[in-house]
Amino acid sequence: MKSVDDVARILSSAGAEYALIGGHAVNAVLEPRFTADIDVTIASGPAALQRVRAALLAAGFHVEREHGGAQPSGPDFVRFVDDDGTVLELQTAKTGLQRSAIARAHDLAGVRVASPEDLIVFKAIANRPKDQIDLLGLVRLPGIDWSYVDAQARDWGVDAVITRVRALACP
Repeated sequence: MKSVDDVARILSSAGAEYALIGGHAVNAVLEPRFTADIDVTIASGPAALQRVRAALLAAGFHVEREHGGAQPSGPDFVRFVDDDGTVLELQTAKTGLQRSAIARAHDLAGVRVASPEDLIVFKAIANRPKDQIDLLGLVRLPGIDWSYVDAQARDWGVDAVITRVRALACP
C-alpha cells in the first residue's frame, strides 16, 4: 500500500498545489485513528489535473470513480485506487473554503496538511459520526483561530454544529 508520504511525493512531482484533508490530516494533529482512504483537495484546472492524473496512473493508480468530469472546469471529485488497495480521493478546489485550505496548509514532514481550522469546518460540513468524534478533539486544540472558523461556518451553514461540539468539548 502507498503511504500518505508516497502520495505527497507523486502530487508534488506533478506540480500540484494541495492540502491533505480527512482522517489522515486529523491524525497529524490528534491521536491517530483508523482511516481507510487518503483525502486531498487540489487546486487545479483541467491541465493541472491531467498532470496529476498522469502521475498517479504512472504510479499504478487507476480511476475508479469520477464526478463532474464533463464540466469545463474539470471534475469535482476523482477516486483513484492502486493494485495494493490504496484509495486516494481527490476533491478539486472549486470553493473558497477549499482554496483557502490549500493556501493555509502547512508542511508537515513533506506533506501539505490542512490547518486545524479548515479541518474543523470540513468535519462540520461532513458531520458523520466519525467526523463528530474528530471535531471533539479538534476544537480542544490550543490556538484555534475561532474568528476564521466562525466566518467559514456561517458561510457553510454549519455554525450550529460547531457551537454544539464546542459546548460538549469545552463545557
